[in-house]
Amino acid sequence: MTYTPFSNNILLIFFYYIGLIFFSIVMTILMIKKWRERKVNPPLYLSIVFILLTVALIALTVGLGEAVFSGFFKEIYRISLPFAYSMIIIADIFLFVFAEVITGKGKKALVPLIISGVVIIVVLFLPWNWWGVPPVDYVGQLNIRLYTTLSVILYSYIVYIFIAGFCRKARKQTDDAKAKAGLSLLFLSMISMIAFFLMFVFDTLLITLADHPGYSEFVYIAWIFAVLFFIFSYLSLVMPKWLVDRIVK
Repeated sequence: MTYTPFSNNILLIFFYYIGLIFFSIVMTILMIKKWRERKVNPPLYLSIVFILLTVALIALTVGLGEAVFSGFFKEIYRISLPFAYSMIIIADIFLFVFAEVITGKGKKALVPLIISGVVIIVVLFLPWNWWGVPPVDYVGQLNIRLYTTLSVILYSYIVYIFIAGFCRKARKQTDDAKAKAGLSLLFLSMISMIAFFLMFVFDTLLITLADHPGYSEFVYIAWIFAVLFFIFSYLSLVMPKWLVDRIVK
C-alpha cells in the first residue's frame, strides 16, 4: 500500500486547526462552567456538543500532524477522518436533544435519529471507504467514500434544518423578547453549521472537478462558520447581561 505525499501548500491549515482547538476548548470550558452554575440539562447537552466537536477537531489535527511530520498521509490520518465524522454525528444527536428540550418539539424523531446515526458511524469505519488512500491502490474495487460522506452531510443537514424549523415555530409562539432572541441565535447557529458543511462540499467539488489537492480556501471559511456556531449557540443559552440589556432596550 502506498501513501499520498504531504504538500507544503496545506501546512497553514495545520496551524489554523491548532488555533481553532484553543478557541473551542475555551468555549467548552465556559459552557461547562455555566452548567455547573445552573445544574440543569440544556447547558450540559450543549457542553457535550462542544466537547465532541473539539475532539473531532483535535482528531483531524493529529491526523494532519502525522502528515506534517512524516511527509505522508498515513494510518493515523486515515483513522482520524472517520473518527472525526463519528464525533460530528454524535454531536448532532446531542444538539438535537438540546434543541428538543429548549423548544419542546421533535421528541418523536429522537429514536430514529439515534438509530440512523449509529448505522452511519458503522459505515464510516468500513474498509471500502479508503480514507486517505491513493486512488491507485483501489482502482477497480468497491469505493463507498462518496456515499458515506454524503450520508454524513445529509444526516447533519436534516438535524440542522429540523432544529431551525423548531426555532422558527417556537419563536412565533412566544411574546417574551428574551426567549425570541435566544431562539433567533439558535436558528443562526444552525445556519452556520449548514454553511460549514456547504464549504466542505465546495472543497470536494474542487477535488473532483478541478483536480485540486484539497484543503482549499473553502476549508478555512468552513471553520469560520464553525466558530460562529460556537458563539451563537453559546449566546442563545447563556444570554449575558450585556445582551439582555440590548434586547430589553
